[in-house]
Amino acid sequence: MSEENYVDDDFSLIILSKVDPEKPLPAEVFLKVDGKYIKFRNKGDSISSEKFDLFVSKGIKNIYVHNEDIMEFLEWLADSNDEEVDQMVAEGGEENRGFFERTVETKEKVYEVYFEDELNDEIVGKLQENVEDFIDEISKNPITAQAIQALSQRNNTVAEHSVNVANLAVYLAMVVGHSHQFVLENVYMGAIFHDYGKAKIPAHILENVNNNMYSHAIQEHPNEGVKILRKTKGIPEQVMQIIVQHHEQFNGHGFPRGLAGDDIYELAQIVSMANVFDNTLYENKNFPKADRYKKAIKVIEYDNGKCWNPKYIPRILDALTLAFGEKKMAS
Repeated sequence: MSEENYVDDDFSLIILSKVDPEKPLPAEVFLKVDGKYIKFRNKGDSISSEKFDLFVSKGIKNIYVHNEDIMEFLEWLADSNDEEVDQMVAEGGEENRGFFERTVETKEKVYEVYFEDELNDEIVGKLQENVEDFIDEISKNPITAQAIQALSQRNNTVAEHSVNVANLAVYLAMVVGHSHQFVLENVYMGAIFHDYGKAKIPAHILENVNNNMYSHAIQEHPNEGVKILRKTKGIPEQVMQIIVQHHEQFNGHGFPRGLAGDDIYELAQIVSMANVFDNTLYENKNFPKADRYKKAIKVIEYDNGKCWNPKYIPRILDALTLAFGEKKMAS
């Protein structure tokens, strides 16, 4: 990064949550550090997902561009949104366009929430309203397997992962028999915030995986997420249970409390399955698509009561195979 003498009048602000971290930038971008503008990326560079998540953990919400570049940058942002939706439509069908548009809109709001240094009632309330509208539409037009497959291709940042898990968790919740809007809203909100505590772990701790501080922070991130969220109003207790229990395991070997069996909240188990499935896809991102899906399905299939209640597995496997199975990949 390079530092030059600039003044505020030279720059226009861009909200970072609106930027795709992996797309080549249409102009130079700058960070504002201690009142000085420092060049961060050149035109044609990308921000990178790793740096994006680092900014989330540090609460860096904005980047800056030269005033003469602002119109081009804003057009690029609009085009990027349209391209993202069009790509998902190409993979998931024109009939799902409305669902994809709402997902992109929700993802942007999730970014905004994650970038905040501190949550407040207004920010969380706006996200809750968006989720209520979203689930209302899903209740009338349930998520299709084709749409879920199209969405699963994007998991570059903590917020994208959270939205993926939320969509998949609602899909799985409906598969196992949940249809009440309030329940589905809780599943979605719980999934959106399941890694909020992890996103707020300081970067110097996350970068040292062999340090005891890292292990402690990971073990405690469900508790830390709930601790932050309890400072706001209006989040149902069911959502808090999902967040704090999404790493509990059916055999009692999970964290943070080591709950076992039916002591684990059912909706937390559903979000946990969606979380593991999406993480497995990401961990195998360099494999061919069909192999990634096969590996993720097998993690669920071979669990045998370790992480999840076996009674859910047959219906969950049917749903995942419908969306991601070999026949689906060949079509």
